[in-house]
Amino acid sequence: MAKGEAPFELEKARQVLTTYVTVAEKAVTLFPAGSDVGETTAAPAVWQDNAGFKAAFAKFEADAQQGLSSTSDLDSFKVAFGTVTKNCGGCHETFRIKKN
Repeated sequence: MAKGEAPFELEKARQVLTTYVTVAEKAVTLFPAGSDVGETTAAPAVWQDNAGFKAAFAKFEADAQQGLSSTSDLDSFKVAFGTVTKNCGGCHETFRIKKN
């Protein structure tokens, strides 16, 4: 919808943002202390800077919540979607090991 590849539907836009909220709430719990063993693409920073990791997910969740409350049409969805998805890249750069 944000790219214009599908027609805007308010309910679907809200579902997208609700999914992001849910992901933010749950994903941060998947990396408890001591889970930094074995093969993983999670960077050591997840555990070394756990407060920063949690803060990144908190910002992602807050931006998704804000987008959920502010989305009423395509233009507002584009703004919200852009704001929320900027969090993805920043978090992945810091907290994920790039695959070759």
